[in-house]
Amino acid sequence: MKRMIEEILESIWKAVEQGDATLEAVQRICPDQVTSDDLQLLEKRELITREGTSLRFTPKGEEQAKSVVRRHRLAESLFATILDLDAERREAIACEVEHTLLPEVEQAICTLLGHPTICPDGKSIPPGRCCTAGRTVASTVVVNLTQMQPGTRGRITYIKPKHHQRLHRLSSFGLTAGTVIELHQTSPAYCIRFEGTELAINRDVAEDIFVARLDE
Repeated sequence: MKRMIEEILESIWKAVEQGDATLEAVQRICPDQVTSDDLQLLEKRELITREGTSLRFTPKGEEQAKSVVRRHRLAESLFATILDLDAERREAIACEVEHTLLPEVEQAICTLLGHPTICPDGKSIPPGRCCTAGRTVASTVVVNLTQMQPGTRGRITYIKPKHHQRLHRLSSFGLTAGTVIELHQTSPAYCIRFEGTELAINRDVAEDIFVARLDE
């Protein structure tokens, strides 16, 4: 559902850029079929309004569309600049990345690339917070849990267990990619809090967990 909504919002954004925000134009742009039910859902969530055959963003919808477009075009810029991928390959990968790119990673990519304003195919990249703040240094985004300080938070990006059984055990506790955790203490054990749960793990297990820091 989230992916479908983002695809439609992105298509409306592109249609607005082209000066034709009619439903027909959006349907030509969107990779998925846009139905009347889809539009009713977006209206119900206060993301768009309709004026005849034209579609209009609400402030909430425009902000969400801007975020999707920004992630997509930053990903394209990264793949073109760093990986030197051709247009077809970077477009295909960016279409997947735009739905999953963490805000912290998005800002790090933007900073790394020098806050680009134009993507490789000449389209504008909407600015983000890192652009207006003039950030020039991209700090390490993903760190080992043992590198965090007590009282700081992070979102789990991946778990790299030394033993496969450990991955299942951590998952059973609710520790999976995307979970936001807070490190409470590091001694005598690593104590983390998440989703109303407090869990103590030893250093060996903590070394398996990699997070994107949220408090910098």
